[in-house]
Amino acid sequence: AESALAHLPHKTGAIKIPEGAEVNTDGWKPENAQDNMDQILTATKNDIQAVLAQNDGMAGGAIAALKAQGLDGKVAVGGQDGDKAALNRVALGKQVVSVWKNSNELGTAAGEAALQLCKDPDVTKVTGAVPSKTLGGLDTSAILLAPVPVTKDNLQTTVLDAKYITVEELCKDV
Repeated sequence: AESALAHLPHKTGAIKIPEGAEVNTDGWKPENAQDNMDQILTATKNDIQAVLAQNDGMAGGAIAALKAQGLDGKVAVGGQDGDKAALNRVALGKQVVSVWKNSNELGTAAGEAALQLCKDPDVTKVTGAVPSKTLGGLDTSAILLAPVPVTKDNLQTTVLDAKYITVEELCKDV
């Protein structure tokens, strides 16, 4: 599990990751991500333009470290999972994106696949299934649903319209 923290030079547009700025976050824990971000901010003298975290909890930890330096909302932070705290940070302008997977769509796809497997246990015949490999190299099949990047521009049409989060939760302190 890595929390990649990238320095983006303004003039070239190229991505340059300073040495030590791509780190493993033990246990994917927000407090560990915060400690890692503190160390990176110290090592780079706060010269960080973007943070890419593997989940929203780690993004929150990184944002806590940025806040201590007065950089929250000034450094682009991205995460994934669409957790409610992260969606609130998107609404607040503290996190630029969270990648969300609609649990209703996931559940529907899983249910439809289960019904098909009851009729025929051959996973390769499930509608929409594609060949895939596990991290361990085993052959499998997967149904891949498109993740949705949630930004300030589409909060209404994604998470609010799906009734995933209430306006009160999303807009707390906005």
